[in-house]
Amino acid sequence: MIIKWVDDLHNNIPSTFDFALQNLIIHRKNFEILPRLLWKSHFTVAMLLQEILKIYPHTSLYNILLLFQCITHYPETRNCFLKADMQYYFYTLMDINLTDTRLECLRLGALGVIAHMLSPPVDPAVVCYLVNTSCLQHCTKAIDIGSTESKTIAVFIINKILSTGEGLQYCCVLPDRFFFIDGLLKRQLMYLTTMARPCPSLFNLLVGCYTSLSYKPRARRGLRRYLPDMLFNNTFASLLAADPAAERNRRELIKNLEMK
Repeated sequence: MIIKWVDDLHNNIPSTFDFALQNLIIHRKNFEILPRLLWKSHFTVAMLLQEILKIYPHTSLYNILLLFQCITHYPETRNCFLKADMQYYFYTLMDINLTDTRLECLRLGALGVIAHMLSPPVDPAVVCYLVNTSCLQHCTKAIDIGSTESKTIAVFIINKILSTGEGLQYCCVLPDRFFFIDGLLKRQLMYLTTMARPCPSLFNLLVGCYTSLSYKPRARRGLRRYLPDMLFNNTFASLLAADPAAERNRRELIKNLEMK
């Protein structure tokens, strides 16, 4: 059936296309062959891109983005995706400068396509490719005007990049890069203070980002000078009390900042 559903994506009858798309979404995690079928079957990727390029706020577009997440999740098709330089199509969606709910759904889906490239174990080659194609800069709109879900996925991307030696080196080798990342993270800490119920997963990722930065001597000096104060006073005491992993990371951050 899965082969028929992929074939039916090319069907000009909307009901057949929608039925196939829905079934592929429902079963996308059950068939390891699906990413290869999507990538290697004749004109399927081109057809999916054509649907995205219509930029029409319809649920099927988000479902198509879920299929691309499937492609970028698996190493074989992920590498093909990167070799084809296809991430630029999704950077454009991440950069949408509007907060319309339907367009925000597209931003969220596009962020997910990039985030799935960083599925554990994180491939350092993928990290190098993403940072060298300005992936971090394309997370800015999500962080500044995106929904909480979009902000969380954008910070997840930053967190995974900083979790590798290659990503950490890229972000800390130049002062401008460090201050760019620090600015993004501080804006998210401030955002959490505006929420009636701050998002625990977003907070956990932010603490992890700062802990990763603190492993680099140059970044450590920057953090000491421009301290993320809200992590050290009682601003997020309730979140830290409820999240032992975040508290461990915060203690590690404190220990690192005390190093010379």
